[in-house]
Amino acid sequence: MEFKEIIKSSFVLVGFSAAGKWSGDIVHPIPELWEKSYKFISENNVDKIVGVCLPPRSDHYFYTCGIEIESVDFHKVEQGMTLHTFPTQKYVVFKHGHVKEIPNTYGELWKKFDKEGYRIKEGMPEIEIVDTNMYGKEETDEYEMEIWIPVE
Repeated sequence: MEFKEIIKSSFVLVGFSAAGKWSGDIVHPIPELWEKSYKFISENNVDKIVGVCLPPRSDHYFYTCGIEIESVDFHKVEQGMTLHTFPTQKYVVFKHGHVKEIPNTYGELWKKFDKEGYRIKEGMPEIEIVDTNMYGKEETDEYEMEIWIPVE
């Protein structure tokens, strides 16, 4: 499993959020948040869908699915949405394919992460980034997303 190191500039995320729990092959409520966010995302004509998970590598988490916005675009925040700001951070970035393989991808990702001696940066988000043209293709071989893990 290949990865690269990237410094991501500070960013503002707006989207729909909920507390979640990993239980086997099911990641509640992530699919529902992506579905709920799709209309908002398509109306804003953006290239990327961004999912943020806090804390990384946890069975209990807080997840947000949305878009990055400029700080001046606060008018895009609709009722029921959350807004988060994150500082510049170093990440290791992995590629992932078919959505049904995500448990396997994360298993391999954590093995590689540990083998390389990386440590998660506490308080920073794990990020999933998907091109908007991949929406609806999650269960195809064409699907691809990036998983960003914050590191010290």
